Formats: sequence, structure tokens, C-alpha cells
Amino acid sequence: DAISSRATVSKIESDKRSLLSAAGSSARGNDDRQAKVSKENADFLSRQRQEQTQIVSQQDEALDQLSASAQRLGNTAQIINSELREQQKMLEALDEDIDKETEKLNFVVKRMGRLLKTSDNKQLCLIIGLIALIVVLIFLVINT
Repeated sequence: DAISSRATVSKIESDKRSLLSAAGSSARGNDDRQAKVSKENADFLSRQRQEQTQIVSQQDEALDQLSASAQRLGNTAQIINSELREQQKMLEALDEDIDKETEKLNFVVKRMGRLLKTSDNKQLCLIIGLIALIVVLIFLVINT
């Protein structure tokens, strides 16, 4: 009887309505919170994508600069290499010239040795030095 009475039934119905309205309002609150969280998540993801895009573009820029520097270094290395090859050729030519002149000088020293009837190189060098000294002294006497 107590459960089927009008007061009890109306109380149960009012409790059901209040529960349903509370559930509806909490469901709306949950929906609002979920929408807010979803929006915040979407904003965060958007910012992260922008930052990643910016980082990638900065890295591309740095790589372009690095590539340009590497190309300049490569060109400089090629120029240095060609210069070294030219210098090597010049040194080889100089070495050949020195060898030829050394042979000629040895020939002249031998001829002078025969002419002076001595084969001692020290005596020949002394004679050549004295002749050079005489020439310098004569030049100084004439100019003063």
C-alpha cells in the first residue's frame, strides 16, 4: 500500500524526473567538456603541426646553406689541385734545368782543371773566388 499510494508514486516520479534532468544536465555538461577538450586537442595538434613545419623549413634552409658551403669548398679544392699540378710541373722543369746546368758546370770545371793542369776541386774553387774578388775590387776602384 505504501508503495502504491499516490504520494509515493508522485514522489518516485518526481525523483525520476530530477534524476533524468540531472543526468541530462550532466550529459550536457559532459558534452560541453568533451567538446572543449576536443577543441583544445585540435588546437594543440594544429600548433604542433605548425611548429613541425617550421622546424622542417629551418632544417631545409640549414641544409641548403651547408650544401652551398660544400660546393664552394669543392670548387676551392679543385682550384688548389690544379694550382698544385701546375707548381709540380714547374718544379719538375726546374729540376731538369738544374740537372742540365750541373752537368755543364761539371764539364766546365773538368775543362778548367785540364787547362790549369790540376784536378783538385778546392784549388779550382779558390782560383775562381780570387778572380771574382779581383773583378769586384777593380769595379770599386773604377767607380770611386
